[in-house]
Amino acid sequence: MKKLRFKNRGGILYFGLGDKLKSSKLKYTNVNKNILIGKFKSGLLDDELNLNAGKNVPTVEDLLNEVMSSKSKALKHKTLLAYRVTCRTKIVPYFKDRLVTEIKPIDIKRFQDSLLDKGLGKGSINLTRVLLKQVFNLAILNEHITLNPIKMVDMPQFKKKKVKQKPLTLDEIDLILENTKGHIKNFLGIAFFTGARSGEILALKWEDIDFVTDTISINKTIAEGYINSPKTNSSNRDIEMLPEAKKFLKAQQLETGLKKSFVFLNHRDEYYGSNTHFYDNFQRTLKRLGLEQRSLHNTRHTFASMMLNNNIDPLWVSNTLGHENLNITLSIYTHYMPKKQKMVIDFLEKRYKNGTNII
Repeated sequence: MKKLRFKNRGGILYFGLGDKLKSSKLKYTNVNKNILIGKFKSGLLDDELNLNAGKNVPTVEDLLNEVMSSKSKALKHKTLLAYRVTCRTKIVPYFKDRLVTEIKPIDIKRFQDSLLDKGLGKGSINLTRVLLKQVFNLAILNEHITLNPIKMVDMPQFKKKKVKQKPLTLDEIDLILENTKGHIKNFLGIAFFTGARSGEILALKWEDIDFVTDTISINKTIAEGYINSPKTNSSNRDIEMLPEAKKFLKAQQLETGLKKSFVFLNHRDEYYGSNTHFYDNFQRTLKRLGLEQRSLHNTRHTFASMMLNNNIDPLWVSNTLGHENLNITLSIYTHYMPKKQKMVIDFLEKRYKNGTNII
């Protein structure tokens, strides 16, 4: 606790905490000094000394906790985890215990610059802006501030980087599957010949597999140890089970089919909470075979490119992948579709083969 200061000015007792002292309108005596010290310790002088000025003003962290509490009721676990990590590792360490009333636009710019200096990308910085914007909107709602400082600072400019996917060839797929065994081989085989996301495959239960109608029902996904609904509404889908995929599902049935549970179970007979085990094995296999390193998600790109490059209906491919519409599929994979040298429009040739009088 700060110490109360006193001064005798013309016999009048002045008091305060810093250089600015105010009159008590009392005589300068030890008795009056002790009376003021007692009031100070009991908080009766807080208003006079402006000690309550910041007591009801929340810190950035206080409002950030309110924002996260609200989001925890609506967000999926994986998204919520990303938000929490951003709060804990980026926002809170920078702003610490600063009051929301203290934050100016220049503070936001300096914060963004610090993230750029650390090499953070567009997505990471944008997430901090989303959270801070909601923090200051809440501060406005509570009448602590009148303007949101985030709105005064532009998002940093980034050069768009195009990541070119390099799908595997059928020969490379065969080589990989020939050099893997058991559940690893089955997982990769299913991934290559369904185009499903790894989280969707890990969430499959045997009740989702229909060997009579040859369909696979994708209705959930696994991420960060939790079972969630699919990524989007269109991701919730029934897909055709290709013979190649059926072969690996049948092989996996011999491993876990009798348990009437998840298609893939770990050594504790529990579902895999993440794709780490399969990712690590995939990377080791690629390295051992002298193939270029690729993400496990590349199995999905491989499926799409393989189908489109062999003239499979793009709409079928789009539905199988669970894209919201055909445009998404085409925007990603158009360059994998074979280009025809000459369009054959035979209905026009038949109609006008004998000539026409149209001028």
